[in-house]
Amino acid sequence: MALREPHSITDIRTAIRELSVRADLARKEGRSADAAELDRRVRGYRDELGARP
Repeated sequence: MALREPHSITDIRTAIRELSVRADLARKEGRSADAAELDRRVRGYRDELGARP
C-alpha cells in the first residue's frame, strides 16, 4: 500500500467533479471500462471526503 499525502477538501471536491465529467464522457463514447475505472476513483474520493471530520 502506497502512502499518499492528505488531500484538501477543495482538492477532493475538484477531483470528484472532474473525474465525474470524464466518466460521463467515457460512457457517451462507449468506453465503459474507462468509465468504470473513473467511477471507482470517484467512490474512493467520496469515501475519503466522508471520513473527514
